[in-house]
This record gives sequence, C-alpha cells and structure tokens, in this order.
Amino acid sequence: MNRASISSECLDPELADHQKFSLWSEQMEALTCCVDITRSDDRPFSASMQWADLSDVQVSRFAGSFHRIRRSRTAISRGPNDDFCLLFHRGRGTFRVNQAGREAALAPSGAFLGSNGMPADMVSDAPFSCTTLTVSRDRLLSLVGAADDVLVKPLDERSPAIGLLQRYIELVVDLPGEPHDPLLQNHVGTTLLDLTALALGARGDAAQNATMRGLRASRTQEVIAEINRSFASAGFSVEQVAKRMGVSARYVQDLLQDTGSSFTERLLERRLQHAMRLLTSEQGDRMKVSDIALACGFNEIAYFNQRFRRRFGQTPTQSRR
Repeated sequence: MNRASISSECLDPELADHQKFSLWSEQMEALTCCVDITRSDDRPFSASMQWADLSDVQVSRFAGSFHRIRRSRTAISRGPNDDFCLLFHRGRGTFRVNQAGREAALAPSGAFLGSNGMPADMVSDAPFSCTTLTVSRDRLLSLVGAADDVLVKPLDERSPAIGLLQRYIELVVDLPGEPHDPLLQNHVGTTLLDLTALALGARGDAAQNATMRGLRASRTQEVIAEINRSFASAGFSVEQVAKRMGVSARYVQDLLQDTGSSFTERLLERRLQHAMRLLTSEQGDRMKVSDIALACGFNEIAYFNQRFRRRFGQTPTQSRR
C-alpha cells in the first residue's frame, strides 16, 4: 500500500502564504488528479492531505483554507484521466458541485459521485474538508453498470452502505505505515470496492458478492476500531460495542469469530500488548505495576499478573526495561 501525507505545517515557515500554497498544490497534484484551487484570502493558508493507493482504488482525506476547486479543461489537459471520484463532505456549511450540466448542494456528511474526465466546479462556503475514493472508470462500471446515471446526484446519507464506506475510508487513511502486505492490501481494496458498489446501487451478482464480502469486512473493522479506542476502560463490553454500532452482541461475537479470535480474547490481547509497551517505555518507568494494570483496563491486579505471565512468560516486574 503506497501512502503519502502532505501538510502546510511541514513547509518553511519563512515562506509567504502564496508560496506555501503553490508548493502544497504541486505536491497534491503529484498524488491526485490535477485541479485548480482557489484559496481563501480572509485567513492564513493551511492545508493537509493523507493519501493511500491500493492499486485498484485510491483514498484520501484533505482539508484546507480554500473555497473553490475546479477540474477545468486546462487541469484535465495537465493530468488526463476519466476515473470516477466519490467525495464525502466532512466540513461545515454547504458544499456545491456543478458537473455534466448537473448541480448539487451537499450538507455536512453529504456525498456525491463525480468524474475526473469532465470539467467540474466545487465551491464551499466554509473551509474544505473532504474524504475521497477514486477508482478507474472500467473497474467501477464492471460493478455498477449505471454509475453514470448517479453522477452529481446527492447519495442517500441514511444508506448503511454509505455510512460504512465513509467510516472505512477513514480507517484506511489512518492505517499505520506498516511493511507492504499484498494480502492485506487486496483485502482492503476489495472491501472498499464492494462497499462502493453497494453505496451506488449495484444489482445482481455484484450486489450479492459485495454484501457477503464488503459489509461483514467493514463491520469487523468497526468492531476492532472500537476495541482499540476503548480497551482501557475497565467496564468496556461487547454490549457497548453492539449498541454503538446498532447491532446485536451476538452479531459482534460472530464477526470476530470469523477472524479466529473472540471478543474477550481480542480485548485481552489488546490490553496486554499495551501493558507491555508501557512497562518497556520511559513513561512506564514512572508508574507502578498496579497503575499500569489499571491504565490498561484491568481492575484486578492478581488477574492482570496471571494473564500477563501466561502471555509473555514472565511477570510484569521482570518485563520492565
């Protein structure tokens, strides 16, 4: 998985705003399609972008103090491609888009499908903040034959597939830069395409296959993300995860069983791994073992010691650096 991150904060602070804007725009165009950006004159320039390429699909999250982005004919000539681009409006205010003779106004959390092959004009009355998914025209049409019919039409924000896709894009963008794993990249890319197909109204075999693969995979990632966020809470439970996701506790358990680990096993492993990191860190040097146990979600020190020794073959005290 190729990844990149660009931020105006990394540019020379001695540069003027217009110079920072020019450099940032060049870096952005090197990663994504060419566009003409108009920055806001009433605030200092600030922009960031995280991008990931999974061969068949690319995802990004970007934000900045600009109010207009155009895919003009000049921009198309600089970087010609006819990929489809699905955009989610993460910012405040109203996001307006004009393409192919169609206009749409998106409220926060709104989404639309656009095409890089045609001129487009996007304007926001607040600083831009978006996530995007880009896929080749041929690849998407193989999944959703009528994709052109939904161009620049606001997608249904209440659709479960839309919500799952948006959250999954955020998860992918935030994945750590780990060593290249072809199997993982293929799995993540397939899940993104499956959810995109469902979000855009795929039918027949494509919809059935996407449902079987994409929805369960993205739900599983949601559960894992919840564990990673809340494992340090001693009262954290499968019921809490189920309530947040709007599903049953049994469904959450079934999702994780497909990965080979139960909810309890995965939660325990997450807590123990965090405890080991604290014990071997400078931060942990200033903490008692009992404090580390509590910070990792264990409310019984004896149980923590027992599970830690069984997992790592030594006591927490022996594991200190």
